[in-house]
Amino acid sequence: MLALNLSLIACLCWGLSQFLAGIKSRSLPVLTLLFYTSTAGFTVFIISTMIRGVPLPREPNLIFALLGGVASIGGIYCLYRGLAVGAISIVVPVSALCALVPVTFSLAQGEIPHIVQGLGVATALFGGVLISLQRKMGAEKRSSTRGIIPAMGAALGFGMFFVFMDVAGAVDPLWATTASRLVSFLLVLCAILLNRPPLKINPIHLPVVIMIGTLDAAAALAYTAATTKGMLGLVAVISSLYPVVPVVLAALFLKERLRGFQLLGAILIILGIALIST
Repeated sequence: MLALNLSLIACLCWGLSQFLAGIKSRSLPVLTLLFYTSTAGFTVFIISTMIRGVPLPREPNLIFALLGGVASIGGIYCLYRGLAVGAISIVVPVSALCALVPVTFSLAQGEIPHIVQGLGVATALFGGVLISLQRKMGAEKRSSTRGIIPAMGAALGFGMFFVFMDVAGAVDPLWATTASRLVSFLLVLCAILLNRPPLKINPIHLPVVIMIGTLDAAAALAYTAATTKGMLGLVAVISSLYPVVPVVLAALFLKERLRGFQLLGAILIILGIALIST
């Protein structure tokens, strides 16, 4: 039960974070947004580890947390790129195909999925194909699907993050997520030094940007803790149901309306992920 609750917390936090990131990515450069969100997230973990007062474990499996940090920041960068040019209600569901990575990893380890889970994989993949279709070639239709390629990159990055943090989290969830965020933060700093994007932003953006980073950090910690209490496949898939949140919010507040094959594709992706979790 604890694993389920933590997975749902991760799902909600990632969903809210990605909806807000979808809004801010259209008014801020991607690297600028990434710098402030990663700084906020890393600060949360530094404060948390200091308050907790538990020394860093000397366990070799923590190296997977560093790999998780690389995968995570790569996935977040791709997600922000996709959100900057595409519709939230398309980019986020495609990124949720990340659930297929831990499922594939489980298969490689010899785990045999239930027939319903196999149906879920096929349903999610078919939904990913449908959501990329468009009937018209107008500028508006092209812009709605331009974010699909980076969204697929985000799916791969998040999926690898799920696998790596399952291993590292077994050592210590808080230290594992702190180590992963440290790597992510350092990689962002390197990108900032190489590309030198404008870092000065209007103070009006700061509260939301800080919230994005904090929610993402909370989701990562909840997910990592959940992997220590439940099976990787179940935890990863339930956490990957996060598209429900931004798709609903985008429809309510941004008036994004998917039609035809794209609407069916988004529904099938979410349905497929739900089937995988059964």
